[in-house]
Order: sequence, then C-alpha cells, then structure tokens
Amino acid sequence: MNSNILKTVVEKIDPTAIIKIEGPFNDYQAKEISNIIDDLLSKRFIHFIINFEKSNDLNSFGVSVLIDIIKLIENRNGKLLFSKVDAHLKKKFTSMGLMNYVSIFEDDKEALSSLIVDVE
Repeated sequence: MNSNILKTVVEKIDPTAIIKIEGPFNDYQAKEISNIIDDLLSKRFIHFIINFEKSNDLNSFGVSVLIDIIKLIENRNGKLLFSKVDAHLKKKFTSMGLMNYVSIFEDDKEALSSLIVDVE
C-alpha cells in the first residue's frame, strides 16, 4: 500500500455513519474525510464513528481537520466518536486537546451502543 493513500469504507446505520480509514490521516488525505462527512451531513446523518484500526499516522493538519469536523457535527447536534485507537494516537489526541470533544471506544459496536444509550 502506498503510504500516502487514505482508503475509506463507510457503513451507514441511519442516522450514524461508521468511517473506517486505512492509511495516514495527514494533509489532503484528512480533508477527504471532512468531505465525506460533509456529504453525509447533507443526507441527514448526524452521528459519526471514525475507526482508526488501520491508521496510526496523524499530523497537525489532520488534527485541524478533525477540529473542523467536530464543529460541523456539533452544529447539527450530532456526535463524533472514535474507535480502535491505538495508544500512540490516543496520546496525540490527548496532547492536542481532542479528548475534551470526542470519546474513544474499543470498537464500533461499543460506540454505537453509547449512542443508543444517549437517545433513551
């Protein structure tokens, strides 16, 4: 796999979308995720889970894109959750202050369950 390519798979469980990424969450690649989420927001999806199982490379531009994504989702009263985050990325998220806005879960199922509990 080319180390500069970010692959995505989107699972739609209305009103939630799970975005599984593979590759670096850097530079223009990270912007692709923002475009996907923006498109899904226009289709009435409001909650998003980003699965980082196959992505552990993140730079400051990627973090700035995540901050923009958080704002987009919060403006629609939605939630952004992360799953399958390794210790390295969790440390980066914590040091950049993202943990104040995003919860991390072991897997997608656990993240989805948290959304169901919040609705009840």
